[in-house]
Amino acid sequence: MGLLADFFAATPKDASQYGSFVQNGTPIPTDRFQIASYTNFTPDALGMLWAVLRHEKWNVRRHQLEHVSHTEGGGTTWLFRFPEELVHRLAALSDADLHRVANKWVNPEVPGNADELLPVLRDLKRLAIQAETHGTNLYLWGSL
Repeated sequence: MGLLADFFAATPKDASQYGSFVQNGTPIPTDRFQIASYTNFTPDALGMLWAVLRHEKWNVRRHQLEHVSHTEGGGTTWLFRFPEELVHRLAALSDADLHRVANKWVNPEVPGNADELLPVLRDLKRLAIQAETHGTNLYLWGSL
């Protein structure tokens, strides 16, 4: 199965509650969250995407998501917020950009090939546009 990796747009308050919905098996309120669920995407993989969008070599210090929370115990989970610049760059991607970015994003640390990354990029673009339109943030929630 791998790592759960859910991308979503939400307010900071709602984002802090997201993990409890998932872990308790409670239906996730669709009026508060727009979600794209995948597996095996780590914060570093998203940092690599940010480097691709900036036309830079990936640097773990420069291209990192903002750590919001991390839990251990009954199950390790984490929550990271996408920086505004990354959200803006994702929202601004054209269809032609999506293919170019997918090809450049392929890396041993990133799950899938370019064709498999296209739907992920489309979902990230959709969520980034939603976050910019509604004044919310874009997050990565993950779990082992």
